[in-house]
Amino acid sequence: YLGHLDRLKAGGGCVAGFIDRPRSADVLALAHLATLPPEKVNDQALRANPYRALTDRALFSELLEPGQRSACFIDSSPLNRDFHAKGHEVRFFYLMTDTRRTIARVEVPAWVAEDETRLGRVHAAILDQCPATGGFPYVLVRAHELAVVTQQDRDQLEAMIQRRLLESNLAGQVSQKATTKRWTRSRRRHRL
Repeated sequence: YLGHLDRLKAGGGCVAGFIDRPRSADVLALAHLATLPPEKVNDQALRANPYRALTDRALFSELLEPGQRSACFIDSSPLNRDFHAKGHEVRFFYLMTDTRRTIARVEVPAWVAEDETRLGRVHAAILDQCPATGGFPYVLVRAHELAVVTQQDRDQLEAMIQRRLLESNLAGQVSQKATTKRWTRSRRRHRL
């Protein structure tokens, strides 16, 4: 993955991730911390955020007009430290994609965010793709139509993972989330 990003960067390309109903509140958390004196900024203050029930999407739906984007922000996830070390730190901005006030979160590597030409291309390409589909890039709609993952595909992947774990003398364990998804995928209803 990082090798592909290196090649895209070297070749002058652009890459972006698109989240159509973002639920994060990173910018609101930052806004809350910015109101505090530096000595009061800590984990406890972050948990006491009065904006916890809101999302960045709610904030930017009030601030942006159709076609406008926010400033770029650095993703605060721990995984982003690894991307930063490899030269691909994740940045993001919010974009109002259409007149229906659809807010998307667009994630780009730092080398796209810091290059106005590349950032402008990402912005323009997304806006160009959205009118026909109600705020979602057409190319992604088309990809979702064509990329079908069958239950057989999932089962084969699961079997491959289990084989590799056994070969490495590791025990595979299904997460509680995955177990719950399997329960709810079936038609059976459980009552308390």
